[in-house]
Amino acid sequence: MLARHSLAGMELRHLRYFCQVADLGSMSAAAAVLHMTQPSLSRQIAELEAELRHPLFARTSRGVTLTAAGTGLRRHLDPLFAQLDRIPEVVNTASRSQELLHVGVPQGLPHDWFRGLLDAVKISLPSVTLSLLEATSQSQVQLLENGTIDVAVLHLQPPNVESVQVFSQAIGLALPANSPLSSHAALSFADLDGMRLLAHATGAISVDEKRLGEECTSAGVEIEWVFRRFSEHSSLIAASSEVDGALVTEATASRHLPEWVWIPLKVAAGDDLEVRTWLAWKDQSRATVKQLVATMTHAAGLGESARPAR
Repeated sequence: MLARHSLAGMELRHLRYFCQVADLGSMSAAAAVLHMTQPSLSRQIAELEAELRHPLFARTSRGVTLTAAGTGLRRHLDPLFAQLDRIPEVVNTASRSQELLHVGVPQGLPHDWFRGLLDAVKISLPSVTLSLLEATSQSQVQLLENGTIDVAVLHLQPPNVESVQVFSQAIGLALPANSPLSSHAALSFADLDGMRLLAHATGAISVDEKRLGEECTSAGVEIEWVFRRFSEHSSLIAASSEVDGALVTEATASRHLPEWVWIPLKVAAGDDLEVRTWLAWKDQSRATVKQLVATMTHAAGLGESARPAR
């Protein structure tokens, strides 16, 4: 175990230098970004390794790779730097006698629906200021665990924390306007036989590859799937992948594929495929977190009938 005084020489700049080298995989590339000479940067990294008494990088002819200790440190620093970067926001909020709460949000939320929740918070909790952080559902679970966010808005029900479902959106098919199917009022999997379709990557929403495979088998069709994380580049991904359509919610289609037509998709049982949205929180002892969840839940239309799920 390290003695308490053994980290006295370590400064935040050492850790930031370490992150830059870790992310770029090269001392020379990191030195250029940091406007340092390579020998100077190498010396700073060596000092950090000496302080921690562990090698953080394995040096090779192609650059550097993280050791097991380096990997652990890099993973640990993300939430640390996130908290440090928020210091000005925290101080500014506190100076106005406001309490700052951090809320994670995934892509694919209808903006009007979420603005309704934010408006309700402003009215019901005037002493609370929200700071939003966009992240995938999987990333938010980690951020919730390490305390970087107070409440997560997720497209997957999280394990081991309190959660309540607050919203659902039907999944449909976004199609180019010139598609032979673009004039249909609704589609089924039987209509999609032989198509090449873009869909959410596994872990992004609750409708995963297994479920889609089951629907294809039930309908007796073959579909070539291209699984990707939807982002600002989704239209470029769709074009470069030469897909016939994309399996998404109407909100996602409107945001990322605005020139395409969105059509509801029915499954064999007659029900819509859905993207479900949950609120999740970990700190059950913090009164303002409970109040925030209650306010957002009520604004979502669930009111007193909502019950937290495990």
